[in-house]
Amino acid sequence: MAGVLLDDLFKKAEAKRDGTSDLGAELRFTHAEEIIPLAALMGLPESTQGVTEEQPFTYATNPWRGSDVAPLGANVQWDLYRKGNSYLVRMLYNEKETAFKAGCVPVSKGSKFYDLDELERCFGRTN
Repeated sequence: MAGVLLDDLFKKAEAKRDGTSDLGAELRFTHAEEIIPLAALMGLPESTQGVTEEQPFTYATNPWRGSDVAPLGANVQWDLYRKGNSYLVRMLYNEKETAFKAGCVPVSKGSKFYDLDELERCFGRTN
């Protein structure tokens, strides 16, 4: 389910870039059961603490908390900006500017803006 949502985020941004969409916004509403897998797939903060068979999840040994990843009113927002022939993406996660996962390179050091082509590379998308 998370893969479908991430794919749709990319498809909407790519359609805007390619001139095949004139949408100003695409809004979707869901529950934590959808946000948590999407956050983990995207490598968002506090979403990817794994467990092993030898050390399964317990509150005492694992800092992961679903309420931190998807608190009441959780949201993931991509803002798309056009800069010349480039399209930049800024992500807000629970209303805060958030960097994309490690390995994605922002337009400049410390920036929260990413070229759409860079995000496609980083997430292994091919056209």
